[in-house]
Amino acid sequence: MVEHVVVSDADVGQRVCAALEADGVVVVEGAIDSDMIARAKEALERGAREDEAHGFQVRGSAYDPDELNVRVRNLPGKDAVFREMLELPALRAVVTGWLGDSVRLSNFTSNTTLPGAGAMALHADQNPIPAPWPPYPCTVNVAFALDDFTPDNATRYVPGTHRESGPPAWHGTHPGAVPLCGPAGSMMFMEGRIHHQTGANTGTTPRSGAFAFFARSFLAPQFEWHRGILQDLRATLSPWLREIMGFGQSGGTANFIPENAAASTTPAPR
Repeated sequence: MVEHVVVSDADVGQRVCAALEADGVVVVEGAIDSDMIARAKEALERGAREDEAHGFQVRGSAYDPDELNVRVRNLPGKDAVFREMLELPALRAVVTGWLGDSVRLSNFTSNTTLPGAGAMALHADQNPIPAPWPPYPCTVNVAFALDDFTPDNATRYVPGTHRESGPPAWHGTHPGAVPLCGPAGSMMFMEGRIHHQTGANTGTTPRSGAFAFFARSFLAPQFEWHRGILQDLRATLSPWLREIMGFGQSGGTANFIPENAAASTTPAPR
């Protein structure tokens, strides 16, 4: 059974980390309020329109069987509401409690699965790491439920696979997969090794979620934040956001990049 905790619990970080160790998944209810949900859903609709207008793929990814999943990338660069999500104390407590203080935001994307959408391919979020995987946690995914995650539309996972040492060999819907359910406003934490997939949406309404994927700092991020976060916006980030996006001053090579450096494809003169 998936453990459900309340975001106001004083020991929420410790409880979530213990549940991740035991089950690989945990639901934290009441993490974001109705106003934040509404702002996020409006931002996703706007972001999908803008990305399509700029020629970015938002439907029909390699993992999807159809074009009924709408995916938006670079959420922190799209709207302030997603940066606010990353500042939630419970999120920070869990991420640093699970992975340590030196962590990076590897990616932050969304998926709106429309009625009739088929199931995504079964995978683990740390698939790109060559197997066998280290025996310690390397990544964790945080799903913000912007709608109710129900048996008709939820992400589905295979219990116990957070102890696997490599990606799944199974293709299609796994017979042991179960839905990860929670009410809108929840944060759902998934250990990066757990085998899971976007479930088929057999309901009658869209289901939206925003997914913040964190990794230990020695792993290359999936998204290049120096390209997605413009210089003017970068200057407004909190120390925590700067750190997890790779703009901070920790680590042995941080000072090799000047604070005001702009992305460029032209090598510096020697």
